[in-house]
Amino acid sequence: MMLLQHIRPQTIRSLCRRPQYRALPIFTSSVLKCRLSSTVAPAPKPGVRKARFPERLNIYHAGTARTVFLGCLKVTTIFICAFFCAVMAPTHFYSEESNWVAAGVMVSGLVPVSVVAYISSPFVTYIHLRLPIFARQSQEMLLRYSKSLPKNAELDITTMNFIGKPRVARVKVGDLRAVKERFGFANYCRDTKLLNSKRSWWMGKAVRQFGVTNEKSGVMGGEVWENVAKGIAKNSKI
Repeated sequence: MMLLQHIRPQTIRSLCRRPQYRALPIFTSSVLKCRLSSTVAPAPKPGVRKARFPERLNIYHAGTARTVFLGCLKVTTIFICAFFCAVMAPTHFYSEESNWVAAGVMVSGLVPVSVVAYISSPFVTYIHLRLPIFARQSQEMLLRYSKSLPKNAELDITTMNFIGKPRVARVKVGDLRAVKERFGFANYCRDTKLLNSKRSWWMGKAVRQFGVTNEKSGVMGGEVWENVAKGIAKNSKI
C-alpha cells in the first residue's frame, strides 16, 4: 500500500491505456504490379535476336523531286483541261466564230492531260520487298536472299493514279517481265487478265505496266534492287 501511494496517478493512467499501433500502408494488387514493373526489368529471352531490317524493306525510290514534279504536272493538266473545256470552249461555241474554233480549243485542253496520263501512268515511286525472317537479320543474309529470289517473293510497287494519288500493287517476282512499252516509259509488265476478271467494275483495272527510271536509288545504293532486277530479267528469257 505504501508503494501505491508513491506512484503518481498519471503513471497509472498511462499503464492502463491500450497500446496504439500505427496503421500499416495497404497495397493493392495494381499498386504492387506498378512498383514491381518499375523496379524489376524483364530479363531478355534467350536465343531471340532483333531483326536489323523491317519486314517490308524499301529497295527503290524514284526521288522526291521527280515524284513531286510529276504529281504537280498531273494536277496542272487536269485544271487546264477543265478550264479549256468548261470555260473557253463554250465561250467560242456561242460566239459568232466558227464551231471549229470551239472544237480546237477543247482539243487543246484534252491533249495535254491525255499525253501526261499516258506517259506517267507506269511511273514507279517506291518498291518494297517483303522479307522472310532469316533475311532480316544481317546485310549478308539480305544480299544472299536478293540474289536467289524465289518465284513467290512479293514486291509492293507504288505508282500514281490519274490525279496523282498513290496506289500499291502487290506483285510476285515470277509474274514480272522486262519489256519496253509506251515509248520506253514502261520497262516491266505483268499479265492481269485473271486478276481483272476477279475485280469489281468500280475498282478499275489492275496496274499492268511499271516504269523504273532511277535504278541506283534505294537501300545500300540500289544493290538489292539490282539483284531483284536481274532475277526479273531471267523471267523474260524463259
